[in-house]
Amino acid sequence: MFRRALVAAALCVGVLSTSQAVAQAPQAAQPPRYQAQTAAPAGEPQVVKVRQGALKGSVANGVAYHLGIPFAAPPVGDLRWRPPQAAAGWTGERDATKAGAVCQTNEDCLFLNVVRPAGARKGQKLPVMVWIHGGAFVTGTSMGAFGGDTEGSEFARKGIVHVSANHRLGRPGWFAHPALTREGHGANYGQMDQIAALKWVQANIADFGGDPKNVTIYGESAGGIAVLYLMGTPQTKGLFHKAIAHSSFGRGEPTPLKVAEETGVKVAEAAGVKGSDAAAAAALRKLPLSAIAPQGGLSAPGRPFPILDGDTITASIADTFKAGREHKVPLVIGGNSHEASLTRPTAAMLDAMPEAQRAAVTKAFDPQGSGDKARIINDYVTVRSITEPDRFIARLHAKNGAPTWVYYFSYVPAAERARKPYGAGHTDEIRFVFGSPRNSFAPEDLPLSNAMNTHWANLAKKGDPGAPWPRFTLAREAQIEFGADGPQPRERFLKDWRDAVEAEYAAPAR
Repeated sequence: MFRRALVAAALCVGVLSTSQAVAQAPQAAQPPRYQAQTAAPAGEPQVVKVRQGALKGSVANGVAYHLGIPFAAPPVGDLRWRPPQAAAGWTGERDATKAGAVCQTNEDCLFLNVVRPAGARKGQKLPVMVWIHGGAFVTGTSMGAFGGDTEGSEFARKGIVHVSANHRLGRPGWFAHPALTREGHGANYGQMDQIAALKWVQANIADFGGDPKNVTIYGESAGGIAVLYLMGTPQTKGLFHKAIAHSSFGRGEPTPLKVAEETGVKVAEAAGVKGSDAAAAAALRKLPLSAIAPQGGLSAPGRPFPILDGDTITASIADTFKAGREHKVPLVIGGNSHEASLTRPTAAMLDAMPEAQRAAVTKAFDPQGSGDKARIINDYVTVRSITEPDRFIARLHAKNGAPTWVYYFSYVPAAERARKPYGAGHTDEIRFVFGSPRNSFAPEDLPLSNAMNTHWANLAKKGDPGAPWPRFTLAREAQIEFGADGPQPRERFLKDWRDAVEAEYAAPAR
């Protein structure tokens, strides 16, 4: 029982069923404060015509920006908790120099951004990358957060058409109630928005010079989880052709529909809405956003999270990959060396383990007998939540015949090492992958950022991240580490740690 509680604490972004109690967990770390870019740099105007109308963006430093493009109708009023509907068109030139509203605080938020080479031409067939942001399904935005700008300008400079999209967050995005279930649609509205954005890309990206037949989706944390779910969703077949999952908690479980409905009933009744008929559904849609806002931290029971609704999500990520039902697209998957920074586990959590488990964990994670309990528990939680599940998913995808690559990000800038003794924290790789904001890098940091940005771009262009990154195979289980000595291939990396955690997952729950 303690093991399950510890894991629920470690995976506070909700990768286990929200019905599981969270015991002895420290307060989850809050996302770092960061002001994301919200507007295009000042530059020369550029107009692009899409099916909805003309978009007036801007060009600066060789990059064209078209921001705040509506890809679906505002999901407000009667459209709350319904699948996204087509966005309306417009006459004249729509200003496309500013990002749209943030979904955490505004339901009228279904906007995306297109950033591309300034000289890209309609029909040029440039590779396309679509970013799905993280934020535990309750926060975040397409244009960046958690330490990095994610508009994609560095990718555009490498000849890529980059798209970043919002999706509904919190309870507008992930919510079930018997009255809504009776309407016959699913409960993962945020995921439906992600699919709608991908359909918009298929319909419109050629107007920006992009190739709708060469689309790479990628995301971090909640966005990485979303990538793995989208790989197993029949509705996304043909909408993308490669995938990258950062810190994706691959062994997580969606919330069972019945459990999500029970939470929904409690939320509704607390707001004064009772019943499960059409009148109740109508009353729910009239509630202010504040009346349905989740309470508590990221590990609070009942918080918004993907739901096993039988529509867009029909199985856990693990079960989908075990059955070979995922799209067999090239996949990059990986995580960071201190993913436990998200929950900040303490030495007391190691002390509270059952004796046999504590002994096994200590033997695996402290073979030299240092006795550093804080380091042991932090390494254990990191491997339990991300590092071992990455290998688990990679093995399944490779076994199913699909090209697979694994990474491990451990680089900590010199200026940050004193306050990051356990390694690179959750989200730390984002700014390195995007190469932005450039002013956040010391000169010695830039080579690694340039390498990571190039590897991600290579996957989008060629379907392979390129040397020296080896492909993951069942025979070699090779991967790459982005660490203090630069990008380095590793074989059977952290095998003892991963094997110890794998054995725990395989053992019967106590």
